[in-house]
Amino acid sequence: MKNIIKLILKYHFTIFFILLEIVAFSMIVQHNRYQRTIFFRQSSSLFCHISSYISDIGEYFNLKAINEKLVAENTGLKNTIEELKSSHPFVSIDTSKSEGDYLYMNARTVNANFNKTKNYITLDKGIVNGIRKEMAVTSRDGVVGIIQNISNTYAVVLPLINTNLKISAKIKKNGYYGSLQWDGNDYRYSYLNDIPFHVDVAQGDTIVTSGFSSIFPEGELIGFVETVDRETANFLTIKVQLATDFGKLSDVYIVDNRKKEEKETLEKVSYDER
Repeated sequence: MKNIIKLILKYHFTIFFILLEIVAFSMIVQHNRYQRTIFFRQSSSLFCHISSYISDIGEYFNLKAINEKLVAENTGLKNTIEELKSSHPFVSIDTSKSEGDYLYMNARTVNANFNKTKNYITLDKGIVNGIRKEMAVTSRDGVVGIIQNISNTYAVVLPLINTNLKISAKIKKNGYYGSLQWDGNDYRYSYLNDIPFHVDVAQGDTIVTSGFSSIFPEGELIGFVETVDRETANFLTIKVQLATDFGKLSDVYIVDNRKKEEKETLEKVSYDER
């Protein structure tokens, strides 16, 4: 209290001057229509700007919750699409009985790296959530990778940017398929190999999953053709810009092929009979 009194005594002339300025300004605004109009107009504009900034700050801190809600809604939509695919187009759909070939579950990344040749991604879902090895992992942008290892509450993903992973991919516009494998260099690009030399492919063409494996649904976006190397005699080497940005990956979808076991069992029997 003593310090406050000392401060007032020290600056009492300045404080008195400021108070007089406020009184004078108030009288000018009250008794002059033009100045009053300008004052209230500027005050309104200022408060609108302040309110806008406060609103933007609030929305920023709510982005995480909003994003999680959108991911959950997208997961539900993907599952609904699978139910529609599995139903006869001319029969009304009973969603309580209809099941698609694939089931989508949302998850979040809790650890990842993308600056090595053997990269990995850790997710916050595991055995207790129904996750199994060799499930596909995608994002809203495109393919991410395949579940490699699991614990009760976590799963480790082998991503496209791991030199050990090779997946079946095709050129969307003509259906020619080959194998996609990363070369261990730039995490933004991978390579589609085993495409015959005569195939029509150009920069910007879309590359998607072929659907031949029991892991990925057909047509999941992988990326876009960056360059085409025609120097080899029989096959093209196609550089693909990956659709998924692994540098900022957060929310993903884990994809369960409900008919995977049936397909693999049948194929094994057929192979053993040869």
